[in-house]
Amino acid sequence: MTELLTDWRARVPRRLLTVAWTGPKATEATETTVARVAAMRKLGLAVGGSAGLVGLAALVTQAARSDELFLGYLLNTVVNKIPFPTARLALYRAAGLRIGPDSNIMMNVRVMTPQGIEIGDHCIIGEFCQLDGRAVRLGEGPGLTIGDNVNIGAYTAFIAGSHEPDSPDFAGPLARTVVQDRAWITMNCTVLSGVTVSEGAVVSAASLVNKDVPPYTMVGGVPAKYLKDRSRDLRYTLSNRARWI
Repeated sequence: MTELLTDWRARVPRRLLTVAWTGPKATEATETTVARVAAMRKLGLAVGGSAGLVGLAALVTQAARSDELFLGYLLNTVVNKIPFPTARLALYRAAGLRIGPDSNIMMNVRVMTPQGIEIGDHCIIGEFCQLDGRAVRLGEGPGLTIGDNVNIGAYTAFIAGSHEPDSPDFAGPLARTVVQDRAWITMNCTVLSGVTVSEGAVVSAASLVNKDVPPYTMVGGVPAKYLKDRSRDLRYTLSNRARWI
């Protein structure tokens, strides 16, 4: 934790430290960059322990209000490396992500637009997943909604948008994604925008989900297709909240 907070010069991307363009917005961008660097330097001085976490929480809260680029940097290069779930989840909440008290987002998860992500209780989000809440910009509720007792395997990616290949301006529409209670999306899956993975559904490993998955069915493949029905007699409650990792 101390190394992450103190070695800020090596970890802040060059694009955050320099301005690579000129014009009317260059001065404003330079001031933003200077503010970011000053904030990281201040955080670096608050080395380790609770002081470092308090400083990081303040940075995350401030960035969530006004600086989406910097917020993404903090969440996806610092916060997601913290090996203590309680601290990690508190920082995600400070960024605007809503998550149940007994759920866990494992380390090394990439979070995009946390204000647009809502996760229920007793959920497990595996390592190296991507959670994408950008569709909140549509103004129709959360961009990504995950219900209760949902298990998301490692390396699974939710993608909120796409591009229209024939569009003159390469338009990139967004669409909301929903995963309902007790769904299980196994490792290394890709879930495209506008999809609902219904209650009790299972998505087999390495599948591409490009359309809705009906309740209590198992699907798999690229693209994912029906494999079999799943039992509706599901009573489990997920739990994965070790004191660290």
